[in-house]
Amino acid sequence: FSNSTHSQSYVQKMIRSCQSLNGIGAFHRATNTASSLRSGPVTCFRKKANGSTQRYTNYATHDRLNSHRNQRFFSTPAREKPTATPLDPTREQLRLVALHAAIPMFGFGFMDNLVMIQAGEAIDMSLGVTFGLSTMTAAGFGQCVSDVAGNTCGGVVSAIVAKMSLPHHGLTPDQLGLQNVRLTRTMGGCVGVVIGCLMGMTCLLFMDTTKAERAKKSKELTSIFGSIMEDSHKLVNAERATLWMLDETKDELWSRVSVHNDLRDVRVTINSGIAGACARTGKLINICDAYSDDRFDPEIDTLTGYHTKSIICIPIKEGEHNSGKVIGVIQMINKKEKGKNEKFFTENDEKLLTMLGLHVAAFTRIVGN
Repeated sequence: FSNSTHSQSYVQKMIRSCQSLNGIGAFHRATNTASSLRSGPVTCFRKKANGSTQRYTNYATHDRLNSHRNQRFFSTPAREKPTATPLDPTREQLRLVALHAAIPMFGFGFMDNLVMIQAGEAIDMSLGVTFGLSTMTAAGFGQCVSDVAGNTCGGVVSAIVAKMSLPHHGLTPDQLGLQNVRLTRTMGGCVGVVIGCLMGMTCLLFMDTTKAERAKKSKELTSIFGSIMEDSHKLVNAERATLWMLDETKDELWSRVSVHNDLRDVRVTINSGIAGACARTGKLINICDAYSDDRFDPEIDTLTGYHTKSIICIPIKEGEHNSGKVIGVIQMINKKEKGKNEKFFTENDEKLLTMLGLHVAAFTRIVGN
């Protein structure tokens, strides 16, 4: 505003017109207009009784305008009226909420366990046997594969659930936020994922769950067989050595023998042969002439094309200090001749082979654990 009588009268007219309207909105618009046109106290002029003009500063108008402006922009806003409490859902609606939460989680649980088991078994049979990994390590790798599959195929499960056209529960967003609805949704998801995981485990009914462990033990035993057959016969100056392992489920002794320069698995019943007699009795057997003993079974000679003369068999027991049940037999065949009368295994040979049996038993315990 310029310092003139005209500006004074303009402001006074504006205020009087706002007061006459008795409306807060109009008054605010008027005061905002006045505030935007001026930035300080108003300088006014008035005539005295003697006709002279007096100049003065009007602070009242300035303070009144600022008061209404501050009241508009800095006053505490009115509180919103509280909304009405949402209605409790019916049992049918809660059932549908649980169903919508359970079905997707069932799919995820089924796929997760199925992929983890299949991938873990494949890893256990390949990398586990090759590098000697434990079953738990293979299961961990299988879980990694399962997580990747779940991340990449999650949309497939959601699409299948969407095509099922499940009935809608019809709850509002406020009702979905109720505590009992949230609890129902959580419980439905938990039940769904548990049932899905259990269904995914049904593939174990059609799998050989001990196949990987047998393969690992077979690999370890192969190293034992190789050491026994290639090196142990040198201890007692024998021509051949055989390591027989006891299969208690079938009451058989099995081994790997060389047939035409090829290792083959051979099984004999525990009720026949010198090795079978050693496994049954748990005692050392030393025979100078195999064919003169009724317990000798020439079937192995027929299979391998080898002629057996002298035999010594040492039982392998699972306990320490050569105690416990028999788990195998070490058999040495044909003592090599060093002199005219040395055609059979001596007492020193028996002691050496007994010590060898203790080492083999210790190694098999480590492999079994």
